[in-house]
Amino acid sequence: MLGYCGINCTECAAYKGTVATDIETLKKVASVYGAGPEAYEEHVCLGCTPSDQPFLAKYCATCKVRACAVERDVPNCAACTDYETCPELRAFIDSVPAEAKVAERMNLLRARFQSFQRERGRTA
Repeated sequence: MLGYCGINCTECAAYKGTVATDIETLKKVASVYGAGPEAYEEHVCLGCTPSDQPFLAKYCATCKVRACAVERDVPNCAACTDYETCPELRAFIDSVPAEAKVAERMNLLRARFQSFQRERGRTA
């Protein structure tokens, strides 16, 4: 499962901890990214898609990239007309470790989206 930004939610520790009901993993995530292990429930998450997902980590619920994608009603940022110039998406991608391959994944999705649009006689 991919987030709007191209991050692989199934590789996220918060997602893994939620799916596995692994409170210790969620506490570790909360210690690194949150207010400490006692706030582990803030990191319960099933990924940021679909747009009406009710089980979002507190951070993901306030994500500007996600909010924009939901507002624009795109299935993924790669399908957005502003993909190449979006400062929010670029800043996010630049902040993610290279080994996550988010930039490569998003470029692959964008290329396929554009091909799909051309195949149907639309512009991307």
